[in-house]
Amino acid sequence: MDPFSPEGELVNIHTAFIQGQYNLVLSDYDSSDFSTSNRLPIRVLQDRAKCALGQYDEVISSISDSEAKQTPDLAAVRLYASFLRSPSSSDEVEMLAEQAGEENLTVQLLCGTVLARSGKQEQALQLLQKHQGSLDAVALLVQIHLSMNRTDLAIKEAKGARSFAQDALLVNLAESWVGVRQVRDTQ
Repeated sequence: MDPFSPEGELVNIHTAFIQGQYNLVLSDYDSSDFSTSNRLPIRVLQDRAKCALGQYDEVISSISDSEAKQTPDLAAVRLYASFLRSPSSSDEVEMLAEQAGEENLTVQLLCGTVLARSGKQEQALQLLQKHQGSLDAVALLVQIHLSMNRTDLAIKEAKGARSFAQDALLVNLAESWVGVRQVRDTQ
């Protein structure tokens, strides 16, 4: 079961993250309150929240070299924070995406974000297309398509997500982004 689904135990922290309530993500959720299998996703969300708040150095220093080598999710977080702190070459990101991006959603999302921000939208799209029903990936795909002025592809992604996600917050947001672009394009 998807831990971010409405039935999953991470739905509230994930929703807070999506809504941009980063301080709440950091202060109101303790990983010890969740099942062992969800501690890594919580850490990733909390590290991403720290990045959103500009706390890149804290995230980078909290992930040891050995943790990054053993856990692709943490390697992706560390590379993401490093890139946000100081945009540079995406070579390491590309290597991680190639090694662990086939099935690892965190690698797909964070490496995809770095690739897109590095001007490598096509590589980001290829990586993100590997997702298995992730609304986070769909939202990022929609954003990338819109940044490339491909509203048609953004509409297709949003509609495809609606078919399996019904009234999910991320689908509503993605459809809103598309709607705003369509209105802007007609003016």
